[in-house]
Amino acid sequence: MDRQIIRETAGRVLRSEDLAGSEKEQAAQFLRENPALGNPHMVRCSWCHEKTVLFRDEDMGGFTRTRHGWRCTKCDEHAASQEVKF
Repeated sequence: MDRQIIRETAGRVLRSEDLAGSEKEQAAQFLRENPALGNPHMVRCSWCHEKTVLFRDEDMGGFTRTRHGWRCTKCDEHAASQEVKF
């Protein structure tokens, strides 16, 4: 299990999609075993509607980290984020 699998699972949790039987529990277990990762965040730009799931220490998918969250690199707007808790 790695960050990408956690990102995909978090995206499905937020969209209320059906998950495989133990998929959510496996993701939660991985995060408990790796507390330095923290919980993933769904990051979304309200201007251009770009969105992705990122961990607190990541810059990717059109977003750069700031002291107070992320900023969209396409339109230079602050991006809203929602923590995904398993």
